[in-house]
Amino acid sequence: GSLAQQGSAQAFDGSGSSAYSGKSTTSKAELKKSYQTRVIADVKDFKQLGAAIDKGELEGPAWVNFFIEYQRREPDENGRAYAALVDLVGNKDLSGCGILLAASFAKPGKPSEGLPSVKRYNALSKMFDPIKVAGQNGDIKKAKAAYGKANEALSAYLEAVELP
Repeated sequence: GSLAQQGSAQAFDGSGSSAYSGKSTTSKAELKKSYQTRVIADVKDFKQLGAAIDKGELEGPAWVNFFIEYQRREPDENGRAYAALVDLVGNKDLSGCGILLAASFAKPGKPSEGLPSVKRYNALSKMFDPIKVAGQNGDIKKAKAAYGKANEALSAYLEAVELP
């Protein structure tokens, strides 16, 4: 690929380091803390989406803040280079903080796939699309039902990654 492509691939190595290029975050504990901060921020945006759905809204700022997929010009105060959904579950080019945090519970040298945190993350990551589709289709009942399911999966995930 071109040099520009190589540069961006390097910036997003999937370890979450791109969001912290200015800081030398080296210890596993510090990385874990940074993922936790981002996950908590993503959860807040998810809760705002839920509040909007409860009010019968199928579009608007809460929807945009959660689902928009464009990269931010600058990371927000929580170090998120993307909006909540991409930050949490990633996209084709990078891992989201959700899986990075889930995998951080693995013991050194052990695979993370079998961890409860990773299993719950995998279940959770499939729960957002139905909300988005229901919103696009203008179906508030389906949006509420899909949000309810995602919210349950999110609670199970947060428990597994030791977040309140």
